[in-house]
Amino acid sequence: MRLHALSLTAFGPFPGTVALDLDDVARDGLFLLWGPTGAGKTTLLDAVVFALYGTVPGVRGHDKRLRSDHADAATRTEVTCELTLAGERIRVIRRPEQARPKKRGTGLTVEPARLTVQRWHGQTWEPVSTRIDEGSEYLATRLGLSAEQFCQVVLLPQGDFARFLRAEPEDRARLLATLFDVGRFARAEDWLAAERRAADEALRGERLRISTLLARVAQIADVAVPEELAPELVGADPAARVGAWVTRLRARADADLAGATAAAADAVATSAAADAELSDARALDERHLRRERARRELARLTALEEELAPHRARRDSGRRAEVLRDVLDAAATSAAAAATAAAELTDARAAWDRVADGRPADTLTARALRADAAAVRVLLPEAERAVGLRRQLSRLDDEIADLERRCADGTAAAEAWPGRIAAAAEELARAAEAAVRLPGLQTAAQAAEAALAAARSAERAQERLPELRRRADAAREAWLGARERLVELRTRRLEGMAAELAAGLADGADCPVCGASEHPRPAVATGAVVSADDEEKARQDVDAAEERATAGGRAVEEAERELAVLRERAGSVPVAELTASLAAVRDELRRTVAAAGAAEQLRSRVATLEQRRDAEQARLAADRERLQARTAERAAVRAAGEELTARLDAARGDDADLPTRERRLLGTAERCEAVVESDEAELRARTDAETTARAAQRRCAEAGFPDVESARAALLAAGELDALDRRIEQHEHARVAVERTLAEPELADLGPRPDVAALQQRCAEVTARRDEAVAARDRAVRCSGALTALAGDVIAAEVALEERRGWAEQVGSLADLAGGRGANTLKMRLQSFVLAARLEQVADVASRRLQEMSGGRYTFVHSDAQGRHGARGGLGLDVLDEYTAQRRPTKTLSGGESFMASLALALGLADVVTAETGGVQIDTLFVDEGFGTLDAQALDAVMNVLDELRRGGRTVGVISHVEELKLRIPTRVEVLAGRHGSRLAG
Repeated sequence: MRLHALSLTAFGPFPGTVALDLDDVARDGLFLLWGPTGAGKTTLLDAVVFALYGTVPGVRGHDKRLRSDHADAATRTEVTCELTLAGERIRVIRRPEQARPKKRGTGLTVEPARLTVQRWHGQTWEPVSTRIDEGSEYLATRLGLSAEQFCQVVLLPQGDFARFLRAEPEDRARLLATLFDVGRFARAEDWLAAERRAADEALRGERLRISTLLARVAQIADVAVPEELAPELVGADPAARVGAWVTRLRARADADLAGATAAAADAVATSAAADAELSDARALDERHLRRERARRELARLTALEEELAPHRARRDSGRRAEVLRDVLDAAATSAAAAATAAAELTDARAAWDRVADGRPADTLTARALRADAAAVRVLLPEAERAVGLRRQLSRLDDEIADLERRCADGTAAAEAWPGRIAAAAEELARAAEAAVRLPGLQTAAQAAEAALAAARSAERAQERLPELRRRADAAREAWLGARERLVELRTRRLEGMAAELAAGLADGADCPVCGASEHPRPAVATGAVVSADDEEKARQDVDAAEERATAGGRAVEEAERELAVLRERAGSVPVAELTASLAAVRDELRRTVAAAGAAEQLRSRVATLEQRRDAEQARLAADRERLQARTAERAAVRAAGEELTARLDAARGDDADLPTRERRLLGTAERCEAVVESDEAELRARTDAETTARAAQRRCAEAGFPDVESARAALLAAGELDALDRRIEQHEHARVAVERTLAEPELADLGPRPDVAALQQRCAEVTARRDEAVAARDRAVRCSGALTALAGDVIAAEVALEERRGWAEQVGSLADLAGGRGANTLKMRLQSFVLAARLEQVADVASRRLQEMSGGRYTFVHSDAQGRHGARGGLGLDVLDEYTAQRRPTKTLSGGESFMASLALALGLADVVTAETGGVQIDTLFVDEGFGTLDAQALDAVMNVLDELRRGGRTVGVISHVEELKLRIPTRVEVLAGRHGSRLAG
């Protein structure tokens, strides 16, 4: 991978477009990216990572604020990067999600993120993808590195590796896990842990199974499970076997079964004999009961013979009268019809007499009345038309009055329309003028708000600055005091070094200075003894104080830079004046927005008023035309109504109206016709009644009745004759059945009646004994069968339990070993072991560069020792000091030594990660900061290593603010910072 060009717009502190031609600045293989703290040097590296991965490394990516605060709203944030990947030259153009002003109206809209990947083909760029997912996949395939690996391998952030150098093993493991794929080993650990849980669960299941089986055996055999056969003890004692215990129980159950079978057979035979004797006694007792019931029933039927005699006589007379029922009913019906006809004739004559006026009740009179009614009926439609004319005349009067009122109102309203329309047009003109002034007022309000916010923030920053300076000065004084203390301790230790060496001498042991084995006058300390631990603690205090002093100075610089930016934005106007100005602008803006917002409503109102005016003028003209037409129509209707009313009054006569006259004439005609019809009906009914009465008298005499009334009295009610027949027949049938029962042979000669109750009691006792014996036999059968069926299951469960126990122990030991427990004396997990091997490779590769940079003094040494408080080992990292031949913790290195060790470690880790990912060729590297802690000799050694890195065409970029590097590296890119953002020099 080689970077060729980088361009970024409105990104980080760069408000405009910044272009960097890396091919030009990297012609010597080594260039310097120089600038003051906070200028934006690291932002250029962030832009590379953002272009390739869509994210920003480290904590800077958590805020997601990629867009420059100095850029104007119309400028889009964008990064373009040209590089060579896998032999192809690729251009990557990426934009983050960002807010921009709406093209129409006011406010902001969110523009989605974009990614464009192009490939150089001949003379032009050809598109590869414009989709984020597809383009990201294309880049990831060719890069071969994740975002974390890229940031550690290509950017070499010195600060991160300084922390990695001094980190605890657990923290070091987290960083290594992001660079090396140990997922498959973690999955192996998880798989072993899952297998152990599954084996333990299966073992618990087998124990539960054998416990259940043994409980069932004990329940069936009605015994208790021996303590030596508990599930957790099965197989522990060879003498305590489940099979032997089950065999003993089966033998006892078989013996119990044989005895119960014999006892049940004897009880069944005795019970069968008792049942037969009881059955014979019950049959004889039943015959005695049948004979007694038949004798009692025959006596009862004989006593009922006298009660049935009257019923037999009534049944015979009723049967003779039944054949006369039709003629008797006909005679009664004819007589009733004749009486009814006579009454109706009397009523009809009385009704006619009330309206006759001396006229006879005959057919001619009725016809004359109906003819008069028909003549009146012909005039009924004319009466309805007269009513309709009167209604029409009333409706026309109302409509003419309404039209006259509407014409008067329309004339008055038409005179007021010109003034209303003119007033609305004047309001519309004022709203349009406000809409023209609105954009300027909005811009002025935004500027005033920004200036006021900046002025208030500047006041707060100015208030914080003295305290920050005081803290920075105090931290620097503490650092200087710590350094003086360290120098003093080192001097005192050197002065007492002879006494310190003498303290370790022993008779017969060689002196580490002169080699002598005799020590006649060992040196003695003359003052307070300063140990190596005291010196190391003082050096740690200096490092800590230096870090605090550096942090305090950085905080002051950031506060001063922030204050300068805020004062530039706020200007020289006081906060009170800015507040008053903003309030005035907002008030004017509020009034203008309200006025401009009503423009569309006023425009619609003017158009509506004009439409309403035209519509009302049209309605007024139409109402005037209708008024003339309805006036003429009313005169015609009034004349026709008067002529028709005169005709109808003449035809009505003395009646209230024509319908009343018609109803009166028809009613009189109907009464006349009723008299004629009733007279004819009365004659027919009287003749028919006389005829049927003679025929009924003749039939009754033939049937043996003296007169019609006697025959009618002998008639029975409906169903009564059938009821008498059934009652007499049932009595006769019952008597015959009882006599037939008494004549049966089996009831003729019966012996003495048996004692059934005593026999039943004896049979119940025998049956109870039989049931008990059979139940005992069944229990013995079930017990023996169940024990036989369970024996095989119990033995199989015992074998399976042994197998499960062995497998669980084997899997558990493997899981403990992979998880850093059990026999794992180093307490090192499997993935930690893999990371430890990778760390050992990194230490070997990094040691070569560290020896060169340190003049052969230091070498990295991988450590398997456990951490503090028994923490898991395998990820320890020390340095071997060739001057003292002692291993030292990396925390004991000075600031410059830590930088050299961190840089060597970063380069070594980059080489190992590159080999791990398949040998990806990295042709461009960046080393970020840390050079300020080196002296001249150490800086020469580091520069020699960097020179070696650029061999073979590799490009190395150094990011720093150290002035001396400007003299050592002639090719450089300088970043300048200002109030309005950063830019590149030249």
